[in-house]
Amino acid sequence: MRHLTKSPCNHCLYLAHRDWTARNPERIHEYRARDPWTLAKRCARRGISPEELIVAYEAQRKCCAICESAISLMDSAIDHNHETGEFRGVLCKTCNRALGLFRDSPKILERATNYLNTKGHYGNGSEGTTEISR
Repeated sequence: MRHLTKSPCNHCLYLAHRDWTARNPERIHEYRARDPWTLAKRCARRGISPEELIVAYEAQRKCCAICESAISLMDSAIDHNHETGEFRGVLCKTCNRALGLFRDSPKILERATNYLNTKGHYGNGSEGTTEISR
């Protein structure tokens, strides 16, 4: 969609790109096979060295810093402060997304914890727990 400036806005560009990638999965696969998302590229994007990432990953016992599930380094998320860009740690992709959805806000996370403690939750976060605790 063209706007007042006769050029697409970022949102429209994003939607067009997402649409293109959905229609062209084979081209995405070919590109990634030629130019894999390497550890060095991921680190450079966050302003840290691969060595810094590996030290943090090993200090966390190769687990997510939040849920403590085992993660591979190549399938991890490099967590950072969105305001300062500062590297915070290595997370699983689910926990990294959750922090983003909670807007990196300790207050919102605290309210979510209180809500779950009051209204019930599915155990203590252990795998395979299906019982609701109150």
